[in-house]
Amino acid sequence: MENLLSLSNHELEALPLSQKQDYYHQLKNYCEELKEQRKSIRAKKLIKGICPFLRSFPYELRGVENIPENDEALFICNHSNSHDIFLAHEVLENLGRKASVMVATDCLSLVHKTAFYLADATFIDRRSKASSVNGVYELASKMLAGQCGIIFGEATWNLHPIIPMHTIKIGGAKVGAITDKVVIPTIFEYVEIPEIHNKESHLYKKCIVYFGKPLKIDQTKSLVMQSLLIEKSMIKMRRDLWEELNIKRDKLSDIDPSLYLNHTYLKKFKAFGFTYDSEKEAKFLFSPNNQNVINEYHLDENNNFVPGITLKKK
Repeated sequence: MENLLSLSNHELEALPLSQKQDYYHQLKNYCEELKEQRKSIRAKKLIKGICPFLRSFPYELRGVENIPENDEALFICNHSNSHDIFLAHEVLENLGRKASVMVATDCLSLVHKTAFYLADATFIDRRSKASSVNGVYELASKMLAGQCGIIFGEATWNLHPIIPMHTIKIGGAKVGAITDKVVIPTIFEYVEIPEIHNKESHLYKKCIVYFGKPLKIDQTKSLVMQSLLIEKSMIKMRRDLWEELNIKRDKLSDIDPSLYLNHTYLKKFKAFGFTYDSEKEAKFLFSPNNQNVINEYHLDENNNFVPGITLKKK
C-alpha cells in the first residue's frame, strides 16, 4: 500500500488503462479506513456565525440546481482574494451542506489556522509534496464520510488583470476519481466598484457564486486532460459573467492601471488579518511547461503597465 500511496502524478498518468481503476479502488479503500479513524470535534456553527462579519458585501447564488440533492460533491473553485475560503464555507453551510475546505497552512497566522481548524478544514503545506498528497486522501476520506469538498484549484490568488483562470492542479480531479463523486466547477466573481478606495471593505458591490454543470471524473482517462476540461469550463463561466456584467477584460488596454493597482494593493495588504506575499506565492503557480507565470502588473520606472508585483508601501 505504501508504494501505491507514493505513486507520483506522472507515474499515475503513465499507468495502463486496465490498472487505473484498480488503483483508484485501492485508494478508495485506504480513504475508507481513514474515514473510520476520524472524529469530528469541530465547531462549524461557530465559524458559520462569524463569516458574515468578515465581509461587507452581499452574495448572489447561481446554478444551485446543479448541486446534487442526495449526494456529496467536490467544488473546484477559482481563487481571487482573502474572502474565498470563508465565503465558500458560509455559502455551503447556508445551503445545508457540510463541507471541508482544503487550506494551505504555509501562509496562515495562528489565529487563522485555529479558525480553519474549527471549521474542519483539510490542511496542506504547499511546500511539501507529501503533505499535498496526504491532503488529497484526507479530503477524499471526509467526502466518503458524508461531507462535500472544496478545493481552490489555482493554488494561490489570481491577481492577473485579464486572465480568467490560472492552470488548475490535478488534485481536485484525483479526489473526484477516488470518491466517484461529481465535480462542480464553481466561480466566485467579486464585482468591484470601479473607483479608487482607501479600504478593502469598500471594494466590492457583491459576489456572484456560480455553480456550473456537474462533471464526473473518468477513472480510465488522464487526470491532466480532465483538469484542463474543468479549467476551460471555469474560464467560460467567468467570461460569461464578465459579458453579462459588462466587465471589459479582454486585453490590457481595457484595464485602468490606477484602479487595478489600487484594488490589488488593498487586496494584498489591507484585507482583515491577511497579507499576500507575491514572491512566495509565485512558487505555487503551476505551468504545464515549467515557465514563469505572470500573476500581476505594475508601473515601471517609465510609467509603463508591465508584469511585476505591487510592493507594500513603507
